[in-house]
Amino acid sequence: MQEITGLISIIIPAYNAAAFVRETITSVQNQTYQKLEIIVVNDGSSDATSAVVKEEADQRLKLIEQNNSGVSSARNKGFENASGEYILFLDADDLLTPHFIESRVNFLTQNPGFGFAGGLLETFPLKTSFKKAAAENPEREILFFDSSFATVPSNYVFRKKMLLDSGIRFNINLNSTADRFFILQVSKYTKGKYIDAKDGRLLYRISSQSMSHKINPALILDNEFFYKELIKENLLPVSDTAKFKSQYLYSLSLGFAKVKYFKSFIKYSWRSFVISPVWFIKSVAKTLKLPE
Repeated sequence: MQEITGLISIIIPAYNAAAFVRETITSVQNQTYQKLEIIVVNDGSSDATSAVVKEEADQRLKLIEQNNSGVSSARNKGFENASGEYILFLDADDLLTPHFIESRVNFLTQNPGFGFAGGLLETFPLKTSFKKAAAENPEREILFFDSSFATVPSNYVFRKKMLLDSGIRFNINLNSTADRFFILQVSKYTKGKYIDAKDGRLLYRISSQSMSHKINPALILDNEFFYKELIKENLLPVSDTAKFKSQYLYSLSLGFAKVKYFKSFIKYSWRSFVISPVWFIKSVAKTLKLPE
């Protein structure tokens, strides 16, 4: 599809999002930057998501229907139908403050050597600490578990050409780790920038239920597959590789212990120790809150 200079394509994957998607679309329509198109991909919703979107009288809005295939598939489908020079993958329950798009697009327009830009994230209705978009050093910000950074796709604007040239798409075989993996892939191909503009922040919807972080086998297996994909795509950190591997495998072992996969717990504990006895012992000491 031909790219339209200056246009930003806002891709909204939506699954049973009838309660939130209108407010999300309104936050896009209220942007100070108005050269945009809105592509909502209804991912097989069983509620009134499609009906709510169809009520919007905005010629810039397009609705795409697909069978339920997951958020990564929906984002990729929206990308295939995007005409913009810039791309924003916006979750159907998140909100943009008025200068969100303008702050990121202005930076990318003025800095052609950068392929993506992110900003400040504020949670609502449950308030937590502000987080920054992992952008300037994602390898360290993501892989070494820096809690002050986040990889929420809604918080970024990407150049479409960069994504086309690199062939990077969301990995449909990953679930909760897909966002992290996508940013790591992009950062290996191009430079990113964190923009510290409060009037261009993302409002990221979160509740006490979503903060519960319930550990289950699917979540741990997804994190295991994430590690394997990092190796496959050569996305391991260039420096401190042994430290990362030891710490990540140790965290995997704890996760498997919590879901009572004890063979995997033993396997990954041993692998963590073999890779780096020092970092394994440090990790155990931290878990047990012992002096290192």
